[in-house]
Amino acid sequence: MENYERGDMTKHYVELHPDTVKCSSHGPLHGYVHYSKKQLADHGRVTISGIGGAINKAISTAELLKKYQAELHQSNRVFFISVTETWKPKENPELQDIEVERKIPAMEITLQVDEPTEKGPGYQAPLPSETSKPKPRQGKFKKHVAKPKNKDNYPFTKNQKAHEKHRKKNGNNDDNKDKVVNAEVVNAPGNGT
Repeated sequence: MENYERGDMTKHYVELHPDTVKCSSHGPLHGYVHYSKKQLADHGRVTISGIGGAINKAISTAELLKKYQAELHQSNRVFFISVTETWKPKENPELQDIEVERKIPAMEITLQVDEPTEKGPGYQAPLPSETSKPKPRQGKFKKHVAKPKNKDNYPFTKNQKAHEKHRKKNGNNDDNKDKVVNAEVVNAPGNGT
């Protein structure tokens, strides 16, 4: 294929309802959810579609809608879109054009308040109303325990405890140093006291 370059590309789309929410892999999920909620409130039904890499975003949009609104009937349809690409030769005019046909997966999800008259193989009954309500956020997990106010209750490591005992035994704690320094200053010769 190094002697060819891509030419024209023709996509053979399936006709969708004009109010269909068409998800792409680059759009923000919250935008699709917001627009779908609006369509559902206005018309009582919404159709969400995704092609190729956007199928997962269409499914996520539908699942979030089912969490926010109880008792939605869901109908799924999976199909393929055929894409015809034409490859033209770069330098050699003796080579012929090549046409390549690819099939890209697509999905269409219809959510509606009323029960559909025809239930196909992709029909899903609504969830019970208890499971469709969003759960409140939980508080953050506290990683650190509050430090004790009393220094004696502070959980030192073994080496720190041994060091503290050694300092107290030798009289090298800070309180004794202050007393000694103050005593020397008071009893120092030449103070005039």
